[in-house]
Amino acid sequence: MDGLATAGVTEMQGPNFAIDDEDGLKAEARKIAIEKARAKAEVLARDLGVTLVRVVSFSEGGYYPMYARATSVSMEKGMGGDSSMPEIPQGEEKITSNVTVTYEIR
Repeated sequence: MDGLATAGVTEMQGPNFAIDDEDGLKAEARKIAIEKARAKAEVLARDLGVTLVRVVSFSEGGYYPMYARATSVSMEKGMGGDSSMPEIPQGEEKITSNVTVTYEIR
């Protein structure tokens, strides 16, 4: 990035970040959500004195990529005269899945 500024570049877009294997991560998020839903249903069934028989319905609320960005050091110092190398802010992106599972009970 420092080389771009030296070359006279005044505007640029990016860098753009992407998730590798987004479909695999979505599948993993869904699997974890289903496991948590099942565990919760088993606890509730035990507390209610009933037995889970089978899944009656299932719905998925979608995936929500959540980007959490940490501010870089150079951004915290402001734009006034700091000649240090430009820094790219670090962050993370989380993919979550929301599921609803309805069980037949006896």
